[in-house]
Amino acid sequence: MSDQIKVENPFHTARFKPQRKGKKPPKLIAVVHQSGCTGCEVCIAGCPVDCIELVPGPDVNNPGYQQMVEIDLQRCIGCQNCSQDCPWETITMYQHDDAFTAWGNETLVSELYVEESKIAK
Repeated sequence: MSDQIKVENPFHTARFKPQRKGKKPPKLIAVVHQSGCTGCEVCIAGCPVDCIELVPGPDVNNPGYQQMVEIDLQRCIGCQNCSQDCPWETITMYQHDDAFTAWGNETLVSELYVEESKIAK
Protein backbone atom coordinates (compact mmCIF):
# COMPACT_ATOMS: atom_id res chain seq x y z
CA MET A 1 0.00 0.00 0.00
CA SER A 2 1.14 3.53 -0.58
CA ASP A 3 2.14 5.93 2.17
CA GLN A 4 -0.79 8.26 1.51
CA ILE A 5 -3.54 8.57 4.09
CA LYS A 6 -6.52 6.28 3.52
CA VAL A 7 -10.10 7.27 4.23
CA GLU A 8 -13.37 5.35 4.14
CA ASN A 9 -14.77 5.03 0.65
CA PRO A 10 -18.24 6.60 1.03
CA PHE A 11 -19.38 5.11 -2.27
CA HIS A 12 -18.69 1.44 -1.39
CA THR A 13 -21.85 -0.65 -0.91
CA ALA A 14 -20.61 -1.72 2.54
CA ARG A 15 -21.41 1.78 3.78
CA PHE A 16 -25.12 0.90 3.55
CA LYS A 17 -24.72 -1.93 6.07
CA PRO A 18 -25.32 -1.36 9.80
CA GLN A 19 -22.43 0.06 11.81
CA ARG A 20 -20.92 -1.74 14.80
CA LYS A 21 -22.96 -1.24 17.95
CA GLY A 22 -21.66 -0.50 21.41
CA LYS A 23 -19.74 2.28 23.06
CA LYS A 24 -16.41 0.52 23.32
CA PRO A 25 -14.41 -0.73 20.35
CA PRO A 26 -13.61 -4.45 20.34
CA LYS A 27 -10.36 -5.54 21.99
CA LEU A 28 -9.34 -7.49 18.88
CA ILE A 29 -9.84 -6.73 15.19
CA ALA A 30 -9.29 -9.12 12.29
CA VAL A 31 -6.82 -8.28 9.52
CA VAL A 32 -6.40 -10.29 6.32
CA HIS A 33 -2.88 -10.99 5.09
CA GLN A 34 -3.92 -10.58 1.47
CA SER A 35 -0.71 -12.04 0.05
CA GLY A 36 -1.89 -15.47 1.24
CA CYS A 37 -5.63 -15.05 0.66
CA THR A 38 -7.14 -17.25 -2.05
CA GLY A 39 -10.58 -15.63 -2.03
CA CYS A 40 -12.27 -18.92 -1.08
CA GLU A 41 -14.98 -16.99 0.84
CA VAL A 42 -15.09 -19.38 3.83
CA CYS A 43 -14.59 -16.45 6.20
CA ILE A 44 -17.53 -14.55 4.71
CA ALA A 45 -19.96 -17.30 5.64
CA GLY A 46 -18.82 -17.28 9.28
CA CYS A 47 -18.96 -13.54 9.89
CA PRO A 48 -21.99 -12.65 12.07
CA VAL A 49 -21.90 -8.94 11.20
CA ASP A 50 -21.16 -9.21 7.46
CA CYS A 51 -18.00 -7.10 7.63
CA ILE A 52 -15.94 -9.10 5.12
CA GLU A 53 -15.99 -7.90 1.53
CA LEU A 54 -14.69 -9.47 -1.68
CA VAL A 55 -12.05 -7.55 -3.58
CA PRO A 56 -12.16 -8.41 -7.29
CA GLY A 57 -9.02 -9.60 -9.02
CA PRO A 58 -6.95 -7.38 -11.31
CA ASP A 59 -8.55 -8.60 -14.57
CA VAL A 60 -11.79 -6.66 -15.23
CA ASN A 61 -12.95 -9.35 -17.66
CA ASN A 62 -12.58 -12.06 -14.99
CA PRO A 63 -12.92 -10.43 -11.54
CA GLY A 64 -13.22 -13.82 -9.80
CA TYR A 65 -9.66 -14.73 -10.78
CA GLN A 66 -7.22 -13.86 -7.99
CA GLN A 67 -9.96 -12.31 -5.89
CA MET A 68 -9.32 -11.80 -2.19
CA VAL A 69 -11.17 -10.48 0.83
CA GLU A 70 -10.79 -7.50 3.11
CA ILE A 71 -12.34 -6.80 6.49
CA ASP A 72 -14.10 -3.56 7.28
CA LEU A 73 -12.26 -2.45 10.41
CA GLN A 74 -15.12 -0.14 11.37
CA ARG A 75 -17.63 -3.01 11.55
CA CYS A 76 -15.50 -5.90 12.85
CA ILE A 77 -16.63 -6.99 16.34
CA GLY A 78 -13.59 -9.16 17.07
CA CYS A 79 -15.49 -12.46 17.33
CA GLN A 80 -12.57 -14.41 15.79
CA ASN A 81 -14.84 -16.61 13.65
CA CYS A 82 -13.04 -15.66 10.44
CA SER A 83 -9.57 -16.33 11.82
CA GLN A 84 -10.67 -19.74 13.06
CA ASP A 85 -12.50 -20.61 9.83
CA CYS A 86 -9.79 -19.56 7.36
CA PRO A 87 -8.25 -22.74 5.89
CA TRP A 88 -5.12 -20.82 4.85
CA GLU A 89 -4.58 -19.10 8.23
CA THR A 90 -4.29 -15.70 6.58
CA ILE A 91 -6.56 -13.85 9.01
CA THR A 92 -4.94 -12.69 12.22
CA MET A 93 -6.50 -10.99 15.21
CA TYR A 94 -4.69 -7.85 16.39
CA GLN A 95 -5.16 -5.62 19.40
CA HIS A 96 -7.42 -2.70 18.48
CA ASP A 97 -4.62 -0.12 18.48
CA ASP A 98 -2.27 -2.33 16.44
CA ALA A 99 -4.85 -3.43 13.87
CA PHE A 100 -4.67 -0.28 11.78
CA THR A 101 -0.89 -0.50 11.42
CA ALA A 102 -1.14 -4.20 10.58
CA TRP A 103 -3.86 -3.44 8.03
CA GLY A 104 -1.55 -0.95 6.32
CA ASN A 105 1.25 -3.49 6.18
CA GLU A 106 -0.80 -6.50 5.05
CA THR A 107 -3.41 -5.04 2.69
CA LEU A 108 -2.46 -5.16 -0.99
CA VAL A 109 -5.72 -3.89 -2.52
CA SER A 110 -8.56 -2.09 -0.75
CA GLU A 111 -11.91 -0.87 -1.96
CA LEU A 112 -13.26 -0.01 1.49
CA TYR A 113 -10.48 2.45 2.27
CA VAL A 114 -9.00 4.57 -0.50
CA GLU A 115 -6.64 7.49 -0.88
CA GLU A 116 -8.34 10.80 -0.20
CA SER A 117 -7.39 12.10 -3.64
CA LYS A 118 -9.40 9.30 -5.33
CA ILE A 119 -12.72 10.40 -3.86
CA ALA A 120 -14.66 12.69 -6.16
CA LYS A 121 -15.48 15.94 -4.46
